[in-house]
Amino acid sequence: MACQGRLARTMGRPETAVLSYFSYGKPVEHLTLSYDLSPLDAAVELTAQRDLDTLAAAMVRTVSTLQRGFSVCVYALQGDLGNLSAKVVACTDINRVGTYLTALENRPLLRRCIDSQKMADECQTDGGCKRVYPVIEQNQVSGLVSCESTTAAGDTCSIIEKLVAIYANQHTLLNHQQRDGLTGLFNRAALDNWLAKALAPGEIPDRRAIDAANLGCFAIFDIDHFKRINDSLGHLYGDEVLLILAELMRESFRFNDMLFRYGGEEFIAVLTDADLEAAMAVLERFRARVAAHHFPQINQVTLTIGVVEIELRMLPSALIDRADKALYYGKNHGRNQVNAYEWLREGRVLREEAEERQTIELF
Repeated sequence: MACQGRLARTMGRPETAVLSYFSYGKPVEHLTLSYDLSPLDAAVELTAQRDLDTLAAAMVRTVSTLQRGFSVCVYALQGDLGNLSAKVVACTDINRVGTYLTALENRPLLRRCIDSQKMADECQTDGGCKRVYPVIEQNQVSGLVSCESTTAAGDTCSIIEKLVAIYANQHTLLNHQQRDGLTGLFNRAALDNWLAKALAPGEIPDRRAIDAANLGCFAIFDIDHFKRINDSLGHLYGDEVLLILAELMRESFRFNDMLFRYGGEEFIAVLTDADLEAAMAVLERFRARVAAHHFPQINQVTLTIGVVEIELRMLPSALIDRADKALYYGKNHGRNQVNAYEWLREGRVLREEAEERQTIELF
C-alpha cells in the first residue's frame, strides 16, 4: 500500500481522551490527546522525552492525534529469534499495557513486519485497517508500533513511518544513556530512575490498583573476594568476571526482570511479579550456577545475595538498606549464600546482632 499524502490539521474543537502509561504495573502519567498536533509538533514532543517510559507514552499520544479512532500500541520485542514475545509498553487501551503477545511466529502480520523490517498492513473490506511499523535500532527490529482503525486510515502512513524513525532514534539514545558501558546491563542512573517511579507515593490512584499490584522482589549481588581478583590477576581479568556474570544474569532471569550493575562488583535484579519464596528459589539457583561456572584463570567465583520484598511507597533508601542488611549478613556468615531480609528479621537475627554490636560499643 502506498504511503503518500500529508497530515491535515483537524478543524474545530479538539476531541480528548485519556491515556495512562504503566511503569512496573502502575500508572505513571495521564496524557490528554488533542487532535490538533502538527508533524513538527509531534517530532518536538518525541525528542523532548528524557525517559524510555514517557517516550513510549508520547509515541502513542502523537500517533493517536493523526486521526480520530486510531487504536495505537507500542511493543518491545523480547527473547530470541524463534521464541520472540512482544510486551505492550504503551497503548491507547490501558488494560493492555504490561501484557504480552507470545508465539509471534503464529501471528502473520507481526512476523511479516519483523522479517521484512517494513510496514505491514491488513485491511478489511469495510474500510478498517491495521498497520504495524517496525522500530529499527542498529539494523535490528527492537519493537513494533501498531495502528488500528475501524474506518479508512487515511494518508498517514508516511508520517507515522517518520515518527517511528524519530522514536527509534530517541529510544536508542536514551537506552544508551541508561546502560552500563562494560556489561550492557542497566546502570545506576537507570536504577535511580526506576526507584523514583516504582516507589513514588501517590502513583497508585485507587485501592483496586494497590490490591492488584505485585511489586516483586529486589536483590543485591556482591562478588565475593573480588578485590583479590583485581589485585592478583589485574583489572582485565576482573572485567572479564563482570562480563561473564552479566551474561549469566541475562541467561538466568526472565526477560521481564530488570538487571542493573549497581557499581563495582555489585549488581541488582528486580524480580517482577515474584513473591519472596519464588524469588529465593530463583536466586538460589542462580547462586549455584555461578559457583559451578568455570571462570578462566580463576576457576571459581561465588556470590553473596541479599533480597527483600518491595513494598508500596517504600523509600528507595529503605529498600536498598534492607537488601544490604541481608547481603552483609551473608558476607559476615561465610559468603556464597542467599538471605532474605524478612526471614532474618522474623528470626530476630538482625535485631540480636544489632543489640550485640551496641553492647560492644558501650563496653
